[in-house]
Amino acid sequence: MKKVTLMMCVVMTLLASCATMKYETYNISDVTALPKAQHGGYQGMAIHDDYLVSLQNQGWCTIYRLPDMKVVTPLFKLGSFYGRNHANVGSFGVERVEKGDVFPLLYVSHCHRKNRNNWKDACYVERLNLKGSSEWVQTIILDDTEKLFGYALQWTVDAKRKRLIGFGNTLQGDDANNRFRIIVFPLPKLSEGKEVHLKPADALENYVLQDYTWDYPARIIGQGACVYGDMLVMPTGFGNDKWPSVLFVWDMKHKRMVRKIDLAQEVKAEMEDIDFYKGEAYVQTNGRGLIKFAFGK
Repeated sequence: MKKVTLMMCVVMTLLASCATMKYETYNISDVTALPKAQHGGYQGMAIHDDYLVSLQNQGWCTIYRLPDMKVVTPLFKLGSFYGRNHANVGSFGVERVEKGDVFPLLYVSHCHRKNRNNWKDACYVERLNLKGSSEWVQTIILDDTEKLFGYALQWTVDAKRKRLIGFGNTLQGDDANNRFRIIVFPLPKLSEGKEVHLKPADALENYVLQDYTWDYPARIIGQGACVYGDMLVMPTGFGNDKWPSVLFVWDMKHKRMVRKIDLAQEVKAEMEDIDFYKGEAYVQTNGRGLIKFAFGK
């Protein structure tokens, strides 16, 4: 029995090392500059196949083709375009309105301190196309009666597991008592209606990172995030001396910090949202355009 236990410990250690290893080394390169943004700068971003969808404040959208970043669909408005739609995070799901749609549904985080239609922390679901328009087909709202989140809740999708992940500060980013919360729900279906309300009691998971790790600070400016494998990859900071750029890699399955990448000297720009293309992490920024990380094996 002791031999079996020892062998299991060795195997688990090796698996953990393998999961961490690909984030041990990295190389940063500039992909392209981005045109001058509209009101409020660049925000969310999502990648599907060879298409990169770039979002700006209020819900402006441009579609590019990778890897050369050729403009496929010039700047247009999302269906949920609105003065208070910060469009802070973009993430593709799995469901399509019609089988022939190029894109699965796009999930966009409202992420504004002011409500819209009495909704706080809304997630707008968009049916995107290549013709320069998008249909707003559903709104998902967390009924945050317990005040789990402070400034704003953000959303991303774990498409593989069909889950919707909410994340954000419990208070304010500059509050020493702040914590960073993750809440996970089954990904709502379109058939559930135009307006879907989620309740904390129905969450699959609901926890704060600081309960599991010392390596995530209380004072933090969160930006976007994406799920890659079992990892939630999160760019943070403003890229300045007070709020430097840091990239966190959080293992959602084992609830542990895989990597904290200090980019204070390398990325003096505001990293916004992140997604992966052919194994490399693309990050949309304000101040440095689009950059990418090639992680070591």
